[in-house]
Amino acid sequence: MKSPRRPRRFTRSKALGLVAAFVIITIGTTVPAQRLALFPERLSTAAGQDVIVPWSRWLPVSVASGRSNPIMIGGATSLDLKASRAGHYLLKFRLFGWIPWRGLPVDVTKPVYVVPGGESVGVLVHTRGLVVTALTPIVAAGRTVDPAEAAGIDRGDVVTRVDGRAASSVRVLTQRVARDGLHHRPVHLLVQGARSLRVRTVVPVWAARSRRYQIGAAVQDRTSGVGTVTFFNPTTWRFTALGHSMTDGLTRRPVALAYGRATGAEIVGLVPATDSQPGQKVGVLAGPDNISGTVFHNGVFGIVGQLSHAPIWGPSRPLPLALPDQVRSGPAEILTVLHGQTPEPFRINIVKTVVQHSPGVKGLLFKVTDPRLLREAGGIVQGMSGSPIIQNGRVVGAVTHVLLNRPSLGYGCYAYWMAEQSSYK
Repeated sequence: MKSPRRPRRFTRSKALGLVAAFVIITIGTTVPAQRLALFPERLSTAAGQDVIVPWSRWLPVSVASGRSNPIMIGGATSLDLKASRAGHYLLKFRLFGWIPWRGLPVDVTKPVYVVPGGESVGVLVHTRGLVVTALTPIVAAGRTVDPAEAAGIDRGDVVTRVDGRAASSVRVLTQRVARDGLHHRPVHLLVQGARSLRVRTVVPVWAARSRRYQIGAAVQDRTSGVGTVTFFNPTTWRFTALGHSMTDGLTRRPVALAYGRATGAEIVGLVPATDSQPGQKVGVLAGPDNISGTVFHNGVFGIVGQLSHAPIWGPSRPLPLALPDQVRSGPAEILTVLHGQTPEPFRINIVKTVVQHSPGVKGLLFKVTDPRLLREAGGIVQGMSGSPIIQNGRVVGAVTHVLLNRPSLGYGCYAYWMAEQSSYK
């Protein structure tokens, strides 16, 4: 005898399963849930400071910790987390409160405090290698020749070695060219180009006018510029500035830095920015009274160095360093120098912030709203790079770039990434 079939019960179970799967998929594809799924594997925050986490009301959250009330949780469409003390915690998200969704480890550290800068700084650095600034034809035996160009050397290339020896100075190259030319042999140069590192063989030519052997390339072993200090550690006096890489000024490539020094700079004039012309600060080196120190790193977020003393003219009170998630659209201010050596605050409005869970140069977009800054400088000008951005009593970023056709608008990086550089710690 055949066992009776139960189609209605099977159909109901299947239907309930399909409905449940549909609901889970629908809720799981909501914007807050998707953002949460893309959230970093770990979250870092400082004790006493809040941080926003994407959230959906379909995802109740709990804190797995043996301690009582380690993290305060609030918010309607997002979670406003605030840890009362340092430690390691785990947030557990569950769909409908019972289906495991994901966990989010939270590392709570002590707040990081820095002293905001704003001071103008003159930077003089020796490059690691020799930067080719120009190709110079040579008149020899009544004809014009270009030995460096013929060997495949371009402006902006960096000569790192000469005949197997480190190209540590212009003098080293000059001496090797003279020696090889005297012995009628080529110079072997290891050259770093835009995309490759190659050996270039150049034949020295006797230049009658200068009465010496030359290869037809002008090089430099140092560069300089004026920027703005972003912040420094109040205990160690380690500082960072510029907000973007220091470049050679010719190809805009980052300079490979051997060593350098930082000194005070005085702003003696301003060239206002217009919609068709970038502006700039006019600065002169002012000696070590206000700023004095060494520079030992040039990276994506600018230079890092060591001050010999705290600046005389500038902020002295440490402020907490904001995490990228703590930066909001709205009013803020930048600290920079328009005249002399004393930084002043100027009002801006942060228009847009970019969610960043890894370092990025353009983290926020802002608009200058201060009437005086607009009147005297036209907005953001060259030399303001590195000016700290302050919001709600925190150091949140640094000025990095300006929109050339709209100088009232500028980009900034998050100050947190500047402090996270291994060279700064």
